Amino acid sequence: MAFLSILEKVVQSLFCRALTRLPTGLHALIHHLQLHHLISIKKIFHHGDFQIAIYFDVCAETTRLVKTLDAVWSKTHKCWYLSYTKEKYNQLQTLFQTISIQRSAPANTTSVSATDPVTEYLTTKQNEVFDQGCFLPTEPFYGKWEGVLQLRGDVGKYWVLAFPFHKQEHVALLKIKGVWWSSKDEAYLIYRGLPTKTRVEALLGISNVLPNNFNEPGRDALTDPGEMIASPCMTDPKVFELQLPPVSQVIQQVKRWRGVRFSKSLKAYIIPATPIMIQNLQQLSTEAGLHFTNNLPRNYVRKEYTPNDKKVKLQAMVDRLEQQIPVQVKTYVHAIMDYLMAKNYSDNTLRVYTEAFLLFLRQNSFENPDDLTERDVVRHISKMMQNGLSASTGHSLINALLFYYRNVLKRDPFQLLLPRPKKEKKLPAVLTMAECFSIFAAIQNPKHKLLLLLGYGAGLRLGEITSLRWSDVLIPEFKIHLKGAKGNKDRMVMLPYSVVSYLETYRELFPGDSFVFEGMYKGEAYSGRSVQQVMQQALAKAQLDKKASVHTLRHSFATHLLEAGTDIRYIQGLLGHNSISTTTIYTHLTKQAFNKVQSPLDNMMERVNTQRKLE
Repeated sequence: MAFLSILEKVVQSLFCRALTRLPTGLHALIHHLQLHHLISIKKIFHHGDFQIAIYFDVCAETTRLVKTLDAVWSKTHKCWYLSYTKEKYNQLQTLFQTISIQRSAPANTTSVSATDPVTEYLTTKQNEVFDQGCFLPTEPFYGKWEGVLQLRGDVGKYWVLAFPFHKQEHVALLKIKGVWWSSKDEAYLIYRGLPTKTRVEALLGISNVLPNNFNEPGRDALTDPGEMIASPCMTDPKVFELQLPPVSQVIQQVKRWRGVRFSKSLKAYIIPATPIMIQNLQQLSTEAGLHFTNNLPRNYVRKEYTPNDKKVKLQAMVDRLEQQIPVQVKTYVHAIMDYLMAKNYSDNTLRVYTEAFLLFLRQNSFENPDDLTERDVVRHISKMMQNGLSASTGHSLINALLFYYRNVLKRDPFQLLLPRPKKEKKLPAVLTMAECFSIFAAIQNPKHKLLLLLGYGAGLRLGEITSLRWSDVLIPEFKIHLKGAKGNKDRMVMLPYSVVSYLETYRELFPGDSFVFEGMYKGEAYSGRSVQQVMQQALAKAQLDKKASVHTLRHSFATHLLEAGTDIRYIQGLLGHNSISTTTIYTHLTKQAFNKVQSPLDNMMERVNTQRKLE
């Protein structure tokens, strides 16, 4: 049988060569006979979209005809292909009387007439959707994404899918209609539709990973939204388990609360057993129109079970970083994370060092960093700088590598001398006093106005504004005690006299004992993103063209103090700078720095004008 198959192919190849030398009439007759059952087609996913793949034995005449349809050769699939459209399929029908359609592998084909109903999936959208889903296996298949691909549930009409960044897949995914990248969630938002599901799974080489809960307009309004059920936790009496209905708005809100995490084993959210959490759940259930069932025993919730801020921040950061770590390098990354937390580094330092170390491992193709020499490390850093790595990220990368080799691998003294990238010296943006006043005057909301007034009047960072507590505001002393600020340092700053009466009125309007600026729910701090939005809205209302943020108010605070003659040492202490060199950058921004110096052009023109007057 194998010999006959080979002989058939040889004869057909010779037949094709002889065909081009025949007279025109005979050529057309034999051409018609030859194209009967000559090609087979198959639907493939190529270059971010579905294509019609065309398979046939080597034949110059068939190749010429296929090229007339603007077919392109694929080195990956070893075939010619056309765009997956009705127009292209009709053109194939015109050239070839009968088409063989491949349903799986190229060897297993089923020859059917071009008018057979089975081929309709190539020409109608309804059958196209059916065909995209009917050959999927019943069990999820992750392929190379096993262990790293994460489906984070639904947000409205979208699935939230996250996996380690790969440029090629990222670009191809964004070309698919219904797929967006969310920088906030660091994940892809995929429209819950069967065509989108099939295209994404075909591109990633996975199947049955995205669920079948497709978006159906009006479906939620016709069904019972469900209930929220709180139950005791058998393993930890300081928390309770919360079962939530599949309502995306409710799930997203609960996930943002301080100290909340999801347990895969219990298939429930773990909530701190505090009275504030129960109050927030009751409020949320009322807003969402859900029924809240509280199955907790009496005296189960206690105020002293309120989670520690440091613990909450570290746990949230660890969970976030875990989603970025590929399976093959978890040993190395977990080692540096353990040492960072053991040395009491902040959650922000944990994020910066870990992400920088991950960035280096990707450049190193996830090889064992323990085996690298000094030359290898320098070479990888050089390539990363050539690819546009910023100087600040380069410094973080080197600090992370030094920490890893000195603390994790115990190479002390560490002799790997790495070159430091040259720092970019950029001057911060500064607003004038008149511009600051116009921003404050443009805000009517008392909470929004107060948080910007404190940011400017006390020179606070964004995180210091949102984490400010009433116990830290010392009104009788006109001071603010900032605890655990940048670098885990405490410091005292001024409380502006002009803000005190405003602050007291604000507390009467918004009574509370925890955060000065609370979020939507009791006991939750105001989000930093919301503060930035307040600033941008104020800039728009004040009609200012300058690009400014909440941190710009801090720069303006320092610059205006210098202009008023305040000693730079006092300003250093108010800003919490370790080095005076960091504070001296504001000397380049003051009016005095410019007013004391005259341009040589102005000096020259002044002399010329004086000389002309004398003449």
